[in-house]
Amino acid sequence: MSFQFTLQKIMELKEREKNNIQSQYQEAIAKFEIIATELYDMLKRKEELENNAREQVTKGISIYQLQQNQSTLLRLQQEILVQQRSTQLARERMNRKEQDLINMSIEYKKYEKMKQIKLEQFEEEEKRIELLQMDDLSIRLFANR
Repeated sequence: MSFQFTLQKIMELKEREKNNIQSQYQEAIAKFEIIATELYDMLKRKEELENNAREQVTKGISIYQLQQNQSTLLRLQQEILVQQRSTQLARERMNRKEQDLINMSIEYKKYEKMKQIKLEQFEEEEKRIELLQMDDLSIRLFANR
C-alpha cells in the first residue's frame, strides 16, 4: 500500500500560487530597480547642472544663460519629484509582494509539514501492521509444530 496525502492537490495549488507570487515579486524588484536607477540618474544630472551653474557664475555668465540654467533646473526638479513618487510607489508594491510571498511560503510550509507528519504516521502504521503479521506468522508456525 502506498502513501496518499489527502491534501496533495491543495498543496500543489499552494505551491503554484507561491511560485506565481514569487515571479510577481521578482518582477516588482526589477521595476523598482529600473525606476530607482532613473531617479538616481536624474539626481546626478541635477547635481552636475548645479555645479556647472556655479562655475559659470564665478567665470561670468549672461543673464539669459543664467535664466536658461535656472529654468532647466526647475524643470528637472519637477521631474525628480514625479520620479520620487514613482519610486516610492514601486518600493511599496515590492514590499507588498515580498510580504505576500512570505505569507504564501508559510502557508505552503504548513502543508509540507502536514504531509510529513501524515507520512510518518503512515510509516508507523505500516511497521505496526508488519509486526502484527510477523507475530501472527510466528504463532502459526509454532502451532503447526
